[in-house]
Amino acid sequence: MPFPFLFLALSLALGILFSSLLSFSLLSLVLSMIACLACAWLLYPLQKHKLSFLFVLFTTFLFGASLYTFSSRSFEENSLRKLKQTTYTDFYGTLYKSPSFGIAKDYLFLKVKKVVYQNKEEKINGNLRITVPRSSEFPAPLSLYARDKVKVSARLLPYKSFQNFKTFSLDAYLKSQKIHNRASAKSPLLVEKIESGKKYSPIRLISVIRQKIQKKIKKHFSSPDTNSLSPQGAVLEALLLGERKRMDFSVTQSLQKAGIYHLFAISGAHIAIISFFLFSLFNLMRIPNRFSYLLVMAFLLFYVFLVEGRPSVLRATIMTLAFLFGKLIWRNVNLINTISISAFILLLFNPFSLFSVGFQLTFAATFSIILFFPKIIKLLPRLPLRISEIMAISLTAQLGVLPFIASSFNRVTFSSLILNFAALPLVALIMACGYIFIPLSFVSSFLAQLLAKVLNYLIDLLIGCSHIFDSLTFISYRIPTPHLLTIIGYFLFLYLLLLPLKIKRQKLILLLCFLVFFAVLISYPFSSKSKNLKLTFIDVGQGESILVEFPGKRKMLIDGGGFPEGTFDIGENVVSPFLWKKGLKKIDYLVLTHAHPDHLDGLKAVSKNFKIGEYWEAYSPTEAETYTEFKSQLGSYTLIKRLFRGDSYQQKKVIIEVLHPESGKTYVPTVHNDHSLVLRLLYGQTSILLPGDIEIDAENKILENSREIKSQILKSPHHGSRTSSSKAFLDRVAPQIVVISIGLRNRYGFPDHEVLERYKKMGIKVYRTDHHGAVEVSSDGQKIYVRTASGIAE
Repeated sequence: MPFPFLFLALSLALGILFSSLLSFSLLSLVLSMIACLACAWLLYPLQKHKLSFLFVLFTTFLFGASLYTFSSRSFEENSLRKLKQTTYTDFYGTLYKSPSFGIAKDYLFLKVKKVVYQNKEEKINGNLRITVPRSSEFPAPLSLYARDKVKVSARLLPYKSFQNFKTFSLDAYLKSQKIHNRASAKSPLLVEKIESGKKYSPIRLISVIRQKIQKKIKKHFSSPDTNSLSPQGAVLEALLLGERKRMDFSVTQSLQKAGIYHLFAISGAHIAIISFFLFSLFNLMRIPNRFSYLLVMAFLLFYVFLVEGRPSVLRATIMTLAFLFGKLIWRNVNLINTISISAFILLLFNPFSLFSVGFQLTFAATFSIILFFPKIIKLLPRLPLRISEIMAISLTAQLGVLPFIASSFNRVTFSSLILNFAALPLVALIMACGYIFIPLSFVSSFLAQLLAKVLNYLIDLLIGCSHIFDSLTFISYRIPTPHLLTIIGYFLFLYLLLLPLKIKRQKLILLLCFLVFFAVLISYPFSSKSKNLKLTFIDVGQGESILVEFPGKRKMLIDGGGFPEGTFDIGENVVSPFLWKKGLKKIDYLVLTHAHPDHLDGLKAVSKNFKIGEYWEAYSPTEAETYTEFKSQLGSYTLIKRLFRGDSYQQKKVIIEVLHPESGKTYVPTVHNDHSLVLRLLYGQTSILLPGDIEIDAENKILENSREIKSQILKSPHHGSRTSSSKAFLDRVAPQIVVISIGLRNRYGFPDHEVLERYKKMGIKVYRTDHHGAVEVSSDGQKIYVRTASGIAE
C-alpha cells in the first residue's frame, strides 16, 4: 500500500470527528479498540494482510474517538474551567509563555496554581488568558517574561462570547489553544510580579531573546506621533515572530481582501523561505547535505521555541522535520506519507486542532499542491525566473483552500493568484533583510537604521500590493456560507479528476461536474426563504441588532450593535457572519432606530458587506462622525426613507406600523434615546413591538397618540433600564414575552432589578441575550415559537 499513513491519519481524524458529534462511553470505546487491535494481530500471521490493516484502521478510528472523549472530558472537568466566580479574583501562577502585545491591550498566559476571593484561598490548576488594557498613564507593554511568577487581580469572562446560531465558537477556539478560561484586569497596576523565573531556564531565555528583538524592532520602527510601533514595524514583527496583534486594522483588512494575509501567519511559506536561505548558505559553505539537514532541523526547532510554539509554525515545522528526517533515513521520501505523519502527530498531541481553521487550511493547501502540481505545471508554458512554478503552486493551493476560505471567512478572492507573484518574493526579501536586521541592531544602531529604511520601503511596497485591485470588486468579494453538499461535491469531483481514466468523455463529464460545483461555490446562487415571520435578536453584547425575516424572501435588519470604545468591529465579526450563515447577500430594509454607537457602529461593516435595498431612519445627527461615515457608504442604488408616527408599510401579509417619533426637524445636533424609531409588526393574530431605546417620556407619548399597541412580544425598551418599561406602558402593551438585548455583566447594570420584578409580577416570560444568546421568535400568524442559541428554554 503506497500511502498507509494517509489512511491512518484519516481514520484518526474521522474518529475525532465522530466523537465530537456523538457521545459515547470511554470504556466502551477503549474495549472496542482493544478488540479490533486483537483481531488485527491475529489476522496478520494468517497472511490476511489487507483485512488485518482494515482492523488497524478501525483501531485507529476508535483510538481517535477515545482520545477526543478523554481530552474533552479532562478539559471540561478542569478546576479553572469550572470556576464560576463573577467578582474580582486574585490569580496566582506562572506565565507559561511571553505576554502578547496588542495595540490597546496586552495578553498574559498564566498557568494558575491558586486563587483568592472573598478571603478564601483555593488550590486550582489550569491555563488562563488575561487581558490587560493599556492607558495613557501606562502606555508601555508589560515587562514580564515566561516563567515569571505573578499575581493578577482580574475578573473571569464568559468563554462563550456572542452566542449566535451556527457562528464562530470562542469556546472551540479556546479549546484548540488549550486555554481553560479567560479573564480581564482593569489596569496594569493589578499585575504584580512575585518572583522572576529561573535565570537560565530555556523557556525564559527564549522569552527574553524574543522581547529584546521586539524592543529593537520598536526602537527602529516607532511611530513619530504616538511613540508606539509603526504599521511597518507591526508587519515586520508579524513576519519574523508571528505576532499579529499590533497590525493596524485597516492594513489587515486590505491584506485579507487582496488574499495575501495568509503570508503574515508564519506557516509553510515562511518555513520554506527560511529553509531555502539556510540550504543556500550551507551550500555556499560547502557543507555536506546530510549535515545541512541536521543544521536546518536544529535551527527550525530553535525557531519553534522563539515563536513559542505557535500552531501555524508548529504545523509547518513538523512537516519539514518529517520530510528532512525521511531524507536522512531513506533519501527518497513519499510526500503524502510525510504530510500524513505530520497530521497524525499534531492530532495525537491536540485532537481539538482538527477543528482549527488554520489546521484545515494548512493540510488542504499542502495536499492540493502535492496532488495537482505535477498536472498543472504540464499545462503551463515554461517561463523564466520560475514564474511557471510559482503560478502552479499558487493555483493548486487555491484549489485546496477555496472552500475553507469561503466557509470560514465568507470571502472569494482571485487576486492572490496574481499578487503572489509580487508578494511572495517581497515577503522573502523582507524576511531575509529582517533576519539580517536583528543581529545588526545589537551590533550597530547606525547600520540597523539604514537597513530599517530599506525594510520600511519594502513593507510599504507589500502593503501597496494589496490595493492594486481595490477598484475591481469582482476579483475579491464576500459570499454567504456555502452549503455542506456544495463543498462535498467540489472536493469529490476535484479528486475524481486525478483518476487515470482512459475514456476522454469520462474526464470531460467529471470536469464539467467540477466546474458546476465550482461556479455554485463562488457565486452562491441560492436565496433564503422563510415560511413564517421570524425575528432573531442577535447577541451583540451590550447593544442591539434584530434580523426580521418576512414570509418569503424579504429581510430587514434593525440596528447593528456596536461598542463605543475599543477596536472590535461588531458588524464585521458578529453581525455579518450571522447574516452570511443565514445565506444572505442582500438586506432589503436596513433600519437605524437611533444613531447611538451600540445601535449604529455595526452597520458600517454591514453596509460594506451586503447590498442594501432601502434604508429607514427618523432623525439624523449633525455632529456624529460615525453616522456620516456610515451614510456615505450606502450605495447610490439604496433608497433612503424617513419614517415618522403614522407611517405604515406592508410586506406581503405583515403590516409595519410606525408609532414614534413624531415628525419634526429631521436633523438634530445629537440624537437621544427618545428619538428612537418605534415599529410594530402585525402578522395574523401575532403582534410584535420594537421600541428601540425609548424612555418614559416617549412611552407616554405613544400611550397618548396610539390607539392600539397591544403586542404578544415586546423587545424591552432601552435594554431593560429603570427609565423605561413603565407599568402604564406594560399594561397597555400586555406582552406575553419580553426579549432583553444586553451584554453580560455590562457596566450600566442592565437590566434593572425593579424592571425584572415588574415583568415577573405580570407573568411575562423573559429572554435575555446575555443568558440565552441569540433569541429567535417565529410565528405562523397563529402560534408563537421561541428558541435560543444556548438551548435554554427560559
